Amino acid sequence: MTNQSITTVANHVVAQYSAAGKTLNKAYRATAVRMLDDAKARLVSALDARSIPMIDDNIKSQLVNAQQVLAGYMLKGVQTAHDQANQAIDTIAKRANSSIESMSSTVARVESSFELGNLDAVRTLNAPIVSLVSQLADKMVEGAKAVEARLATVTEEMTEVAVIAKPARAARKG
Repeated sequence: MTNQSITTVANHVVAQYSAAGKTLNKAYRATAVRMLDDAKARLVSALDARSIPMIDDNIKSQLVNAQQVLAGYMLKGVQTAHDQANQAIDTIAKRANSSIESMSSTVARVESSFELGNLDAVRTLNAPIVSLVSQLADKMVEGAKAVEARLATVTEEMTEVAVIAKPARAARKG
């Protein structure tokens, strides 16, 4: 295994970790959006399904609007966190790849300057480990994608829970 192929595998591992992080981040955002949408739907159905004393259609509309405003703020926060996490993942990946390339060029210079043959033996010894790390990174990305797919499936399988309201108590005459 040459110095270049170790560098290639290291860059591949960084890319896979970056992809896994972005996949999980995307799943987080999608789940938060689904939760907010489900909360809105449950509120609307709860308000429409019941006759609540002293709450007319105007107040129901105001409650739905207030929930939408709150959900908008929450969604904005989730989107901001998602964007910042993606930026952090990109920055870390760029720095890691830059460090890998720098180290690779330094090893190549040292190897050519001193004509070290021992480095080939070290590379040969580490080849199975490098291959295993690459396969592990691939499996991690597959796992992250499976988590994302599972989250999508779970939210589709969720059913709306009916809440049974107790009848209002009669006012005491006093």
